[in-house]
Amino acid sequence: MAYGEASFAQSSKPFKKPFLNFHTKRKLLGFVFILPTILLIGFFIIYPVISNLILSFTDAKLMKSEFNFVGFENYIKLLSNKMFLKYTWNTVVWTVFSVAGQLLLGLALALLINREMRGGTLFRSFLLIPYVVPAVAIALITKWIFNGDYGIASKWLQDLALIDYKQSPLAMLNGAMAILIIMNVWRSYPFPMLIYWAALKGINKEIYEAANVDGANKLQVFRYITLPQLRNTTIVLIILRIVWTATYFDLIWMITGGGPAGSTTHLPIMIYQASFGTFRIGYASAISILLGIVLFICIIFYVRKSGDFAD
Repeated sequence: MAYGEASFAQSSKPFKKPFLNFHTKRKLLGFVFILPTILLIGFFIIYPVISNLILSFTDAKLMKSEFNFVGFENYIKLLSNKMFLKYTWNTVVWTVFSVAGQLLLGLALALLINREMRGGTLFRSFLLIPYVVPAVAIALITKWIFNGDYGIASKWLQDLALIDYKQSPLAMLNGAMAILIIMNVWRSYPFPMLIYWAALKGINKEIYEAANVDGANKLQVFRYITLPQLRNTTIVLIILRIVWTATYFDLIWMITGGGPAGSTTHLPIMIYQASFGTFRIGYASAISILLGIVLFICIIFYVRKSGDFAD
C-alpha cells in the first residue's frame, strides 16, 4: 500500500509546462539559422549606408580624422553644381541605353539558343565568352581597335568619311559614350540571356501547341504568349540591370576616364573624383546618397507601374 500510495502521489503532481513550446523552438531555431545572414547584411550593407548618410552631413576629408557637422551644405552645393546635372544626365543615358541593349540582345539570343540545333552546347558556351573576359582586357581591346592612328574600327570609320583622318571616336563628345554603351552591352548580355533562356524553358509547351492548332503564326505566338510569360522575368532583369549599370565604374574609367570634356563622366566617376581627387569624403557621400535615392525611386515607380508584379 505504501508503495502504491507513493506512486499515486508522484503521478498526481501537477504537470509542468516546458519553458518553450514546440512552435516557439522551431521559430527560434529558424532565427538561429538566419542570424549569420542578418549579421552579414547589417555589417556589409546597413552599417555602410548609415555611415555614408552621417558623413554626407559633415565636411569629412580623406586625410583628416576630424570633421565637423555642416548640415545640408554638401547637398546644397551639389544641387547648385551645373556639372552634377550634366553627370546625372550622362548616368541616365548610359543606364537606359545599356539596359535596353542588354535585354534586347539577351532576349534575341535566348530565343535562338532555346531551339534545338546541332552544336548547341558549343554555341551557347561561345556566347558566354564576353561575361568571363576581364574588364581590363575589354578596355585595352576597345582602346586598341578605336585608336586614331592604327585602330581597325577607326580606320573603317575614316575610310567611310564618318570621322576625320587619325581621329578616334573615343575623342569625340558624342562618339565616346556610344562606344562605351556598345561595349557594355556586348560584355553584359550573357546574364539576361541565361535568365531569359531559363524562363523560356519554364513555359508550358502545351500553350504553344494550342496556339499552333488555332493557326497562330510565329509573330503572334511571340507577342501574345512568349512576351506575357516573360513579363515578371523582364521586370526583375530591368531592376537588377538598372542598379548594376548605374553604379558601374570600371569600364568607363579604364577606357575614357570620364572624358572627353566630361562627356562620359557619370555619378560613380564623380564620386571617385570627389573622394580621391579632392579628398572630400563628405561631398562624395552626399553624391552617393542622392544616387541611391534616385535609383530607389526609379525602381519603386517602375514596379508600381508594372502592375501586379507579385502575380
